[in-house]
Amino acid sequence: EAKSGEFLAKSFSLPAGKPVPSGRRESILKTFKKSVRRGFAGSLRRLESYAGRVAKPANKYIRWNLLFTFLIFFFISSSVWIPAIPSLNDFALEIVTIVCIILHFLWMVAVFNALRYTWRLRRFASHKIDLSKGSNPDGILIKHLVGICIYKEPLQLIMDTVDSIASQPDAKSKITCLVGMEGGTPDKEEKKRLLHEKYEAQFDRFIVTFHPKGLPGDIPGKCSNFNYASRQAVKQLRLDKNYPLDKPDRKVELLVTTGDCDSIFGERYFDALEEDYLKLTEEQRQYTVWQSPLFYCINLHKSPFFVRVTGLLRAFFMMGYLIPWNINTMSIFSLTLKLMENGDYTHPGYQMDDIIALIRWSLSVRRKCVIRAIPVATLSGPTSGKNYIDEWYEWARQIRRWTIGAAEVFHYFVIKFFQLPVMVSLSFSAKFVFYYGFLLCIASVYTIVAPLVTPAMLSAVNHGVWGLVIPSQDVFTWIMLGFLGLQYFWFLCVFLVNYLCQPVFPRGTKDETGIIRNIFHLVMTWPTITMYCIVELVAFLEVTVRGKSVCSHNASKKDNLVAPVTTIPDRMEV
Repeated sequence: EAKSGEFLAKSFSLPAGKPVPSGRRESILKTFKKSVRRGFAGSLRRLESYAGRVAKPANKYIRWNLLFTFLIFFFISSSVWIPAIPSLNDFALEIVTIVCIILHFLWMVAVFNALRYTWRLRRFASHKIDLSKGSNPDGILIKHLVGICIYKEPLQLIMDTVDSIASQPDAKSKITCLVGMEGGTPDKEEKKRLLHEKYEAQFDRFIVTFHPKGLPGDIPGKCSNFNYASRQAVKQLRLDKNYPLDKPDRKVELLVTTGDCDSIFGERYFDALEEDYLKLTEEQRQYTVWQSPLFYCINLHKSPFFVRVTGLLRAFFMMGYLIPWNINTMSIFSLTLKLMENGDYTHPGYQMDDIIALIRWSLSVRRKCVIRAIPVATLSGPTSGKNYIDEWYEWARQIRRWTIGAAEVFHYFVIKFFQLPVMVSLSFSAKFVFYYGFLLCIASVYTIVAPLVTPAMLSAVNHGVWGLVIPSQDVFTWIMLGFLGLQYFWFLCVFLVNYLCQPVFPRGTKDETGIIRNIFHLVMTWPTITMYCIVELVAFLEVTVRGKSVCSHNASKKDNLVAPVTTIPDRMEV
């Protein structure tokens, strides 16, 4: 009698031919049994229901993000302590100048990259996709699982996102749409009924899940919601006898795409994804993540200056740094199911699924995962509020959440540092610290503080405001003013990139901001990015003092993105 959980074959016959020795026959039979048992056990693991995870014990306060915070404040304070050190004060003005030169060189690199991707987007708009010409000697059938997660967002906003997925070519035959709701979503059963009623017939499969409250190891947010929803969806597809996933008669590649509830997918997103997938070798596909350039342009012309400027900068930085430098994915991205399962889906104990995902998947393949751009523009909604004060609050809350998430990801990465090849870890850490530490958190504040504080400190220590190359304070002041003018040229390039990309936005979406407001927003770009940096500094201090307890995903409000148009404005449009 077989033991519980053990599988035994009743008979096993070899093809006719030469007689097989009994010892070899037993060896073949034993190998067959082991492989069947392993496959059966693996199938059970893939089909079992997710019930949370056992969180590893961790110190809530002594975490590696303390190092990140130290580096940030150490660098900002350098304008105070460098002039006070006798062996360094002769170089103080030159050090500030060199830092500014490096910063502007990196802005130049970002402008070059952003314009390069802008050219790709515009060129691809006239490109005809013919998937039949792709390299597919194995006859792989490509299917898609597209997941979005929601909590209290307006139903119409969710439907706008799902509509953009349903309008994709061949959505009925190859796209499974997944909507992951939180267990605490208001009227969730009614929303599920309405969504099924409208979209059941428009997709290959349409799945709605409810993320239970209080699963062990989960924190509230998209990361834990999508982790649960995608596991349940994949399980359901594997159990579906009419769905070809993991069936022996057909080789199927399931590409998993995650999006936000306020996303508008480009009209040919999934065809472009398949076309690029077919260009890669089988090995390359298993360490590739696809990212579409994301523009925060839904009702952007109705947003106040700090929201609009932040949206333009985020789109610019995605094309300037995140994609070409392989730093991290953002909001909407795709990968193979195999890579996602090898990386154990998304981490339910962290709030920033897009930042941490690339690290987890790189760990699963023990090499650098590569971000490849899909040359199709996608849209996302900026933060929104009912009035000006509400807008400001939501804007600051979103920045705080991003910053705390980045600090937590830094902690996670340092812990896993030596599990990756050394050069991969060093390269990623340098780019991560530069982008999330230097560029987003330090640069703007430093370029304000250093030109003012450094001369003052030199005078305070009776050194005199001069350096080895810079002869006087007047020369130093003119150099700093020149850098300020150059900075506004880079800001102008940010606005230009957004304007040049508008012809390829989905649904003909336009940023209808007028010329006068555009000029005002350009002028206010420097104050906006400075306010952004200050909010980040406060957030780093908060996570330093409060520790792990601040790490949760409090979603920003999206109600105003679908608010009906009225003749009486409810906020100042400046």
